[in-house]
Amino acid sequence: MTAFLEFWDRVELWLATLPFPLQVFIMLAAGIPLFFFVAVGVERVADVLVHRFRGLVASGDAETGKEVL
Repeated sequence: MTAFLEFWDRVELWLATLPFPLQVFIMLAAGIPLFFFVAVGVERVADVLVHRFRGLVASGDAETGKEVL
């Protein structure tokens, strides 16, 4: 773990010494794919939760006889 932290410190120092436009470009090049995969993951988790919730509501309404709009 210490080796990784030392490596990260060197990377952070290198990035901080670059001109600002280059810093932005590097962070966007790394960030956009990361943000995309996080968004896809959140969407899939939300879909699973919505389908489970709808299944629970539908089965609960079938037992009580209430109509779902």
